Amino acid sequence: MEGGVPLLCVCTNCGTFHVAFSQEFFFCRKKNTEYAKVYGRNRIYPGDWLYFEGAVRPCIVKSFFQSNDKEIVVFKRNGLPDEKYEGPKKIIEHEESPEGYRLLPVQCPQTLLGDHVYHVLRKQFGVAVGVVKDETRDKLVVLLDDGVTVFISYPQYAENPPNDEVVFVVRKRLEKLSSGLGEDVLVEAGQGIVYLQGFVDSLATKKEMNACINDIAGLRGCVNMVRVRKNSKFSDNDLERSVWNVLDDFSNPIFKYNVKVKSGAAEVTFFYEEDVYPTELKSRIESIPGIVSLNMRGMAILKKNLGKQDVCRKIMDRLSSLRFMNNLFVRVTYVGNRYLVEGRVKNLLQRELALLAVAGLSRSVSVGNRLRIFKS
Repeated sequence: MEGGVPLLCVCTNCGTFHVAFSQEFFFCRKKNTEYAKVYGRNRIYPGDWLYFEGAVRPCIVKSFFQSNDKEIVVFKRNGLPDEKYEGPKKIIEHEESPEGYRLLPVQCPQTLLGDHVYHVLRKQFGVAVGVVKDETRDKLVVLLDDGVTVFISYPQYAENPPNDEVVFVVRKRLEKLSSGLGEDVLVEAGQGIVYLQGFVDSLATKKEMNACINDIAGLRGCVNMVRVRKNSKFSDNDLERSVWNVLDDFSNPIFKYNVKVKSGAAEVTFFYEEDVYPTELKSRIESIPGIVSLNMRGMAILKKNLGKQDVCRKIMDRLSSLRFMNNLFVRVTYVGNRYLVEGRVKNLLQRELALLAVAGLSRSVSVGNRLRIFKS
């Protein structure tokens, strides 16, 4: 997983939650070049960042040689001529951190929990064990090998903004988004992360909240636990009908679609031609008041498995001109070597007439029926 992805962690016993960002906790070998080998404590390979005690900054190893009693390191620094270091051979009995160390205090913001670190001022090794808030400053907690605990302040550029400031700015943004929204939604902040709880009227509003908050500079992320308020005015059948109305639109390049709504939660499935995904469909459904959640799944069909689009278009144009099909919706798609007819009609007679019309206009008896009978 890439770094910086917020992961919501919830205690199964007490329900307490917090956010941990990916790569703040490591359970595998680290491959980041910012980890420097420390001469005398690590096996050295070309390409490693290498730190010599007392050096101003690490260098990059160009080559490494060993004899019976000597080690030679050739390294380069910022385009300058190569330099060479010769020293006694170091015998490694126990290599605690073969991938390298974070060099402190300069690399405090990049240090991950569990990192092996080397404090260049104290000339001691240790482990990063946590992050704490000391008044308004974030501090890295390091346990050194001699048992001493060190608290190192982050530099100004890496500091998270104060929680009170974050809450104030977020509430102002929400208020601009919709009058009263900043007061209706509970806003909390911690370590540069915004937590939202409360109720809104639609999924679209919740989505807009995410967009306006993620646009605020200096925030690490937003945990949006806001829920859509269930509207008692709309039954599941009403909501299902509203979703069908969105899907029954020739501008949506979909077919063989289906809808199911239960307790305000909508599940929508459909097929679409490869590379022609209906990008606006989700936002249109999310804008329906009363839809509390949306699970939308589309399956791509290869273009070669679809065909006769010109014929299908002519059939639909012809159907829309027929008197008995007035104010109805019929979509025709040629897929799987047959004509698929779907949409909505008012009664059984209209359904049979529509199917007969498609069979006659296409001159084919291979016609699939997915027409819904919709009574206004």
